[in-house]
Amino acid sequence: MQLVCHKEKYPYAVFMCHSINKTDAYVVPLVGSDATKAKALVICHKDTSFWNPKHRAFQQLKVKPGTIPICHFLIRETLVWIPN
Repeated sequence: MQLVCHKEKYPYAVFMCHSINKTDAYVVPLVGSDATKAKALVICHKDTSFWNPKHRAFQQLKVKPGTIPICHFLIRETLVWIPN
């Protein structure tokens, strides 16, 4: 189980946290067209069978819930706690 916290839009630090099960987290190296390097955090949801079928990810990928893992980058100011 992983714990993810998303920064909320407040003038001070407020985070909305939730646990996510059946996920994998990856640190992905990125290289820009100008050779700038960065690292990004990616979360892959392995079980999407309980997600709303109208979720944007399914619409964009033209798949149904539970058929494939859904992976996405995390935005800045997102915290993730991952067990050893």
